[in-house]
Amino acid sequence: MTLTTTNPSRAPYLTVAQAADELAVTDRFIRKLIAEGQLRAVKVGDRVLRIRRTDLEDFLRPARVIPRLGRR
Repeated sequence: MTLTTTNPSRAPYLTVAQAADELAVTDRFIRKLIAEGQLRAVKVGDRVLRIRRTDLEDFLRPARVIPRLGRR
């Protein structure tokens, strides 16, 4: 089974740098989220981390705010 994608911006796995770019944060912040267990990551080899796009989207899901219509 081979995973191929025609659109690299929708790759199933992201590097730490790519995830940081998508969230407009630093690599260090992404690594902190991973270390604290707030963001899931897969370790490939001894030093390489990959983040599933779906895990990044799941991390963002609770933070979404739906604006109310009208005033209180």
